Amino acid sequence: MNNENKNRHCEEDSDEAISKTLGDCRVSANAPPRNDSEIPIYNTLKDYLSKTPVRMHVPFHNGIPNNGILPKELYNIDISEVSGYDIEGEDNPIFQSEKITADFFGVKHSFYLTGGASIGLLASLIALNKYGKKVILARNVHKSVINGVILSGLEPVWLEVDFLDNWGIFSKVNSDKLEQLILNEPEVAGCVIVSPTYEGVISDIKSISEICHKKNIPLIVDEAHGAHLWFLRERKHEVRGTKQEKTSTGKLSADLTIQSWHKSLGSLTQSGVLHLANERFFSYNDIKRSLDLVSSTSPSFLLLLSLELTRKHFSETNGLFLNQLLTLSESLKSEMKEIQDIEIFNSEDPFKLYIKLKNISGIDLGFELYKNHSIEIESANDIGLLMLIGRGFNNELKNKIINAIKEIAPCKGTPWHAPTKGKPHTNKFKSNPRNAFLNGFQNKTNCEYESEIVAPCPPGYAMNVPGMPT
Repeated sequence: MNNENKNRHCEEDSDEAISKTLGDCRVSANAPPRNDSEIPIYNTLKDYLSKTPVRMHVPFHNGIPNNGILPKELYNIDISEVSGYDIEGEDNPIFQSEKITADFFGVKHSFYLTGGASIGLLASLIALNKYGKKVILARNVHKSVINGVILSGLEPVWLEVDFLDNWGIFSKVNSDKLEQLILNEPEVAGCVIVSPTYEGVISDIKSISEICHKKNIPLIVDEAHGAHLWFLRERKHEVRGTKQEKTSTGKLSADLTIQSWHKSLGSLTQSGVLHLANERFFSYNDIKRSLDLVSSTSPSFLLLLSLELTRKHFSETNGLFLNQLLTLSESLKSEMKEIQDIEIFNSEDPFKLYIKLKNISGIDLGFELYKNHSIEIESANDIGLLMLIGRGFNNELKNKIINAIKEIAPCKGTPWHAPTKGKPHTNKFKSNPRNAFLNGFQNKTNCEYESEIVAPCPPGYAMNVPGMPT
């Protein structure tokens, strides 16, 4: 069988620079021809570059680097709204690419985000269009949700989330608490929760959505750290004993789902997707105009292309490479459990490793790992530290981490007792967050309530929120 029968290649171009820049786009013959493998953003860019255009438009660099660090190929494909991308309506390649992604995920529409998942969360709050109405916020929502409340003028009502004091992290949303809160708070405009959490705790989205929808309340889920769980569910993997129908919102009843693809699917940093699952509460235009309000009019086409090619990769492979990572992850955790005085958090996300040693703080352990072993962790706190198992993880790195922990652990003889900080308080608001925030300009502060957001990132949940008592 010749190569033409084995592979479908992108059309060859005589211009070597284009080939070098965009590379070879091929689809395995074993993969059935699928609409979700199409790449209109890529094809439009390829067509543009094939004409060797005279660039009398922004960006100013015209495809020419101004430094010796970033490659020319990167500058060459860093374009703006050029011919082909400026088409209105459904013929626009960005819209077409988003629709293909939506079909792949089984939702009404998928909006590409080039300002991170944060702008998706901002737009979601604005799209509620309920100025002055109440919105339920899980206590561990990201600071961008608080920003969205300030911009939209909503009145937040805290939903307490179970907190694991011995780990210093939030657990899952308690459905019973949510149901009781809704009974006590009539005329709620919406509900925003986080699942999975930063450390990989997964809530029962199906149950939560049913509770919300019984009272005609739209559910918005911050799934920034969980896009990969969709593929694990599709391949019928059990994630730490949790049934996969609870791990991802893409094909469930959450009305809006916001994912940060660079965190768990491998697109470029600051790229994400907002999934509009249905039009029960929001229309396409509601989300589009809300995103336009908080997004750049010059989106990065590097990030757009990154999102499209990431979707193409997963549509063709169904994330089969995750099998190897799952095996490595289980092996790493199994070997780590053999190390004395170490505890491993039972995360429902197999690619999150949250650990603690009883004789050293998480911050000091992270410092030791980087200083003496060049191991850069995801984050650390007084209790433990978090590692993310990503695409580049392999046996060699696994062994390096195990050996480093084994070397550090015995060197610390005095048991470490983390200070008891407790979870952020959920006091009632003394002022609307929008008014409190605006009151903070030009030192117009009020000692009775906060006017600033204090939310260390990561993980980004707020310790202080404008309008809460000082």
